[in-house]
Amino acid sequence: MNKRNIAFGLLFAVGLFLMGGFSLDRLGFHSDLIGILGTLMLIGAYLGFNWAKLKSGDHRTRVVTTWVISLLIIIIILNIVETVLS
Repeated sequence: MNKRNIAFGLLFAVGLFLMGGFSLDRLGFHSDLIGILGTLMLIGAYLGFNWAKLKSGDHRTRVVTTWVISLLIIIIILNIVETVLS
């Protein structure tokens, strides 16, 4: 097995564990820094696994990456707005 695949697999697993920082309660959806860090780790693992496809210009991989990063940016903006309005 390739060491690179093991490293990205561990990055994915740790990111998935840290995404437990996202919570849903009666007041709505909340995220903290650990949840955002976990999401960044998942995106990093996804980019690592699909780097060859991204470099070759695979349209589907670029679209999925753009959507995931856009959703993360929206979550960060909403978290900042929630903090400011609290």
